Parts: sequence; C-alpha cells; structure tokens
Amino acid sequence: MIHMPHRSVTRFFIPMIDVLTLLFCIYLLMPVVGPSTEGESESDRQARLEREKQLEAELARKGPLGAQVPAELLAEIDRLRKEKIEVLKNRLAVRVLEIDPDNGQLLYRDPDKVLLRSQDDALRLIERDRQRLGVSNKELYYVTLYPRDPRSAYPTREQRLQYDRWFSGVALAYDIPGGGPGKER
Repeated sequence: MIHMPHRSVTRFFIPMIDVLTLLFCIYLLMPVVGPSTEGESESDRQARLEREKQLEAELARKGPLGAQVPAELLAEIDRLRKEKIEVLKNRLAVRVLEIDPDNGQLLYRDPDKVLLRSQDDALRLIERDRQRLGVSNKELYYVTLYPRDPRSAYPTREQRLQYDRWFSGVALAYDIPGGGPGKER
C-alpha cells in the first residue's frame, strides 16, 4: 500500500531550488568577472608570459629602492622637507579654539577663557587676529580642538555646522582625538 509522506516535499525542494538558482547565476557571471583567456592565442599567451618574466627579472635586478638612492639625493629630499616646513611656518598664523566638553560651546583663551556665542563674536575674533597680524602675508588658520573626554557628546552635528558657517572666511580644521591628523570622527 502507498502512504502519503509525513512531511511536505516542498520543504526540501524550495531551499534547494534557491541554492541551484544562485549557483547558476554565478556560473553565468564567471566569464564577466574572471580573466578572459579564451580568445587568447598561443602566441599571445607566450608573449604575455615572457613579458611577465621580464618585469619580474627587472624588479629583482633593481632591488630595494632605498639602497640605490644616492646620498646627495636623500640630502636634497631632506632639505626640501625642511624648506616646506619653514614656508608653512612663515605663511600660517595658527590660532587654537576649544570646544567645551560640557555644553559644546566654542571658546578661545586670551589668556582667560572667552566664549564665542554667535557669528558676531567669531567675526570680531577674526578681525582682531587680522589686525594683530597687520600687513604680514600670513593667513589665519584656526584649529578647533574637540573635547579630550571620549564620553563627551559635543559638539553636536548642528554645532559643528554652525562653527563651519561662522569661520567660512578663513581656514578651519578640527583636531579630533583618536582620529589622527586630519581625520573625522
């Protein structure tokens, strides 16, 4: 006597059909993704292999780059690095701003804490710093220090956008702990 199965056969076939469909799609995509050597003739393949051997031999012959750089070239590179640092020192007037970890307000020290509550305060600070620079060709560069306490929730996104608007006329950067130089949180 024939009995009906206790479980539905579709419980087995539906997942199997899904897997087979995925495998078929991968099979169809293999020529698009993988390197195509089907249309390559034997002479093309030999030329490619020969070129690879030449490049590997040239790379092995050159060895590590640092060992072949002449001492005078290394001295010139070092001199240029130092010169670049001096140019930056002479070109930028760096001012440090801080963000209060308790409320996210922007402040600077002159030598006491002075809060920047509005764009007018920021513009007054910029104008004062420009007057102190006088006629020098230095550019103002404000670095804003994020709170050093990692648990601080400040500045909020809105505060950060507000600070960007306040200092839109000058260079402004943020020093974010743990982000490294120039990295964002």
